[in-house]
Amino acid sequence: MQTKIFDLRDLDMASAYDWSQCEAVRHGDLMLVADGVAIMCEAWPVMVAGASDVFHRVADGVTWEAFAQDCPRPGMAEQLLAGVAVAQRPVADLVAAAVTYSELADLAELALQAALADARVGV
Repeated sequence: MQTKIFDLRDLDMASAYDWSQCEAVRHGDLMLVADGVAIMCEAWPVMVAGASDVFHRVADGVTWEAFAQDCPRPGMAEQLLAGVAVAQRPVADLVAAAVTYSELADLAELALQAALADARVGV
């Protein structure tokens, strides 16, 4: 799985947290946010660089490698560590590769429409 990067820097941190919960953002994906860079860890956005009063963080003294060992399903630790490695790149490179907020909103709308269509046909 390739790490996706979402540029949410124009949103306040609470709104960025809300967007982290949409279908398009998955485990191991990165979010550029006002407070730094975060990674999606299962259902929780966790800061990789920077500090936030809204997003989660790895406890002081715990490495990403140790943190990843608690991932419950096969392959999740590798996805998380791959995303953390991407997060170490220069911010300009991350911005250049990122999906914009408006593109994320479009993806979320498409996912909603698909879910509604599935519900109508009983899938």
